[in-house]
Amino acid sequence: MKRNIFVLGVCFSLFCLLYAVPVQQFAELGDFELENGQTISECRIGYRIIGEINADSSNVILYPTWFGGTSEHIYHLIRIHAFLDTTRYAVIAVDAPGNGVSTSPSNSRTQPGTVFPEIRIIDMARTQYALLRELGITRLHALVGGSMGGMQCLEFICEYPGFAEKAVLYVTTPKESAYDLLRREAGLRIIEHGRKYNIPEAEYMKPITINQTLNGRSPDYFALEMDEAAALAFIESLDDYEPGIFPADNFYSQSKAVSIHDISRRDRGDMEKTAARIQTEMLIIVNRQDHLVSPYPILSLAKQTRSKTLVLNNDRGHLGVTYEIKKVRRTIDRFLK
Repeated sequence: MKRNIFVLGVCFSLFCLLYAVPVQQFAELGDFELENGQTISECRIGYRIIGEINADSSNVILYPTWFGGTSEHIYHLIRIHAFLDTTRYAVIAVDAPGNGVSTSPSNSRTQPGTVFPEIRIIDMARTQYALLRELGITRLHALVGGSMGGMQCLEFICEYPGFAEKAVLYVTTPKESAYDLLRREAGLRIIEHGRKYNIPEAEYMKPITINQTLNGRSPDYFALEMDEAAALAFIESLDDYEPGIFPADNFYSQSKAVSIHDISRRDRGDMEKTAARIQTEMLIIVNRQDHLVSPYPILSLAKQTRSKTLVLNNDRGHLGVTYEIKKVRRTIDRFLK
């Protein structure tokens, strides 16, 4: 009996070692100057390290968070889907400003709420570079990022050419399409009007949540795979508004950053000239049925840079990568080796 208890205890300890969430760490960057001349006061950037960094740091992958995502979310994605081989690579998952972990409107001591400065995607990339300098890392094997995380990777690649050998970019864009801009502007204006007329946050975030959900998958998915009862249950669930660490102010901050994202701004809108700056080998993964981030701008960049592509075509839209995770995982694994 005692032997069985001992064996169970050893197994449990091994399980905890294998699957324990890596500790949340922070880099204190002080007052961080933004591209627009404003400053994030007492800027603090969260991160987690998944895997072991080797002696020359040649196995490091930087993985910025997606919109509203956290480094813990990235850890769970990697663990559940074996998305990256953390026995081979050390993944530094970085919390983007505005996500509620790193300095954000919701947690800033000196610049809370609407006082928080307007951040841009390039600012997020620069905080990541500052973090790497703090950690003594002078090169990356790869960057990996999805959606807004991929936008940060693109900015990083353009801002620090040659720093990363490779990059895996999925369901992302170098610049918002007209469709993306119009949809995102609707959300920003809803929040602005909610603030102006003192509408409770739980109320004005309802249509935004519906819009995000509706665009997260394709129209075919909702028309053919979601029944009326499920749709009504979803609508009813909106009454239970629990934003956690990502309330409306954070949503607005990161949405605004995405809405003005354009890597070609450094070349006065000439994307071909910006593409010529890129020295990093890229794998670009899109879903043709993505209605949250249009695939066409990044496919155009892929042609300009002669990058490898994986084009999915499933009705899960922006969430289609995990729907075809086996194919995606094989492609990423081959590319990173």
